[in-house]
Parts: sequence; C-alpha cells; structure tokens
Amino acid sequence: MSINDLRDKYYDGEHLNEEELLAIQNFDKYRIDYLNSSKDEAEFDKRYLELQAKANLADYKEFL
Repeated sequence: MSINDLRDKYYDGEHLNEEELLAIQNFDKYRIDYLNSSKDEAEFDKRYLELQAKANLADYKEFL
C-alpha cells in the first residue's frame, strides 16, 4: 500500500492506524525538505516528479 493509497483511505473517511498516519506525516516532511533543497527550478521539477512516483509506487512502510 502506497502513501497515496493511504491518503485515499483517509479522504474516503476510513480509519488509519497510528503507523499509517505516521508514514503520511514522515513523507510530507521528507517531501518538503527534499523539494526545498533543490538548487534550481529544473531540479525542483525533477524531484517533484520523482516524489509523485514514490507516493504512488513505494510501500508506505519505507517512510516509517
């Protein structure tokens, strides 16, 4: 299950356990830090696409 799968569950009103909520919180912090450390717009755009893929494909447990 990915971060985006968890977000879908949350927005559909389903209960998320503490681990799932923590994974979302950790991903959001990682995303902001990673994007803010971009040196220029081209790097930002590349990182943004990378993070979109991770949110869709990576198991949420990678962010615990």
